[in-house]
Amino acid sequence: MPGVPNVKVARPRFDIRTAALKDLSFSSEYNLNKIAKTVRATGDSTVAHGLTYTPKFLTMKEPISGRYGWFANTKLSNTNIITTLGTHTIDYILYTTESDVSNITHVLIDNLTPGVYKKNMDGKPKLLLGVDTGTDYDFKLHSGYDTFKVHSTGTLTIDAPAYDPGSGGGVDVQTVTVNHNLGYAPMFAPFVDYETDMWFYHMANEAFNTSVVNSGFWLIGSQYYIDEDVMDDNFVWYSCKQTHVSSAITQPGIGASWTDYWELYADPDLINTYVNNLEDTKINLWVFGDDQMHNYHYIKYYSTATQLVLELTRVVSPSIPDLYDYTPEPTGTTSVDYTIFYNPASEEMNLL
Repeated sequence: MPGVPNVKVARPRFDIRTAALKDLSFSSEYNLNKIAKTVRATGDSTVAHGLTYTPKFLTMKEPISGRYGWFANTKLSNTNIITTLGTHTIDYILYTTESDVSNITHVLIDNLTPGVYKKNMDGKPKLLLGVDTGTDYDFKLHSGYDTFKVHSTGTLTIDAPAYDPGSGGGVDVQTVTVNHNLGYAPMFAPFVDYETDMWFYHMANEAFNTSVVNSGFWLIGSQYYIDEDVMDDNFVWYSCKQTHVSSAITQPGIGASWTDYWELYADPDLINTYVNNLEDTKINLWVFGDDQMHNYHYIKYYSTATQLVLELTRVVSPSIPDLYDYTPEPTGTTSVDYTIFYNPASEEMNLL
């Protein structure tokens, strides 16, 4: 940080002069997300956020009283926080839902659209680091706002055993927890949906990743991106592993250098899930055109006043004569590398 004062704080038992970046609890060389306001809404509402532009924001939901997860149905304009109360699943076989308890919106001072905000700190203790351009979000550190403070990290793993409820089908729930001892429900990472249906997640993933060029068939002279899927004339699917403009030598399955750019499409793993990968949220396609005759996997990830919880629900569909034979669930692993923050999930505040 040439010419700019720098503040570094080492984690316990590390020397600030020699500590690696991973061993610092704070360094002003890096911008922090500055939280300006938290608003909790218990119904559909429109509330002014108090900024002069559309800010960045994070949204949480309280699906069940005292339980907090990510991704409420909230949007922001340049003046307002607009919330719509969502729903959460309560029965997987009948597929029924009920309304969430509340939405929580964490407003960040960082802007999404052009605008300037300058907080009046006259007469107040302050610590500012960075170039003063007249905007609060250009400071790497601004003591007038809250920031994410790491409490603990670790891994939660569910090793689910084989599950065979018989031809009548059934529901199996596996749960693993860690106690945080904070006395309130905290924010946490990764920032994944409170509830994810893995079958629909992968359906959405396929819809998003299938190339829009030439109806999904590979075409010469086209721009292809990493993870984009195409098929050849024999309906064999490939996934792009290096962004490129297609040519004869990159033609999947045929071109001299095709393996540098493509790999055979791998069917999604519906049994084993690394939850951190679900941060690339896809649209949840809650569309049931008919009875779905297959098994489901629902992953819930949330915090309470005492614990961080990872929950796996496996639904085995029953046999239907002459239509569908039930399929038992094999063993599988669901895991998440978590970070628990000291920041409360739902405590309303206004630091503007």
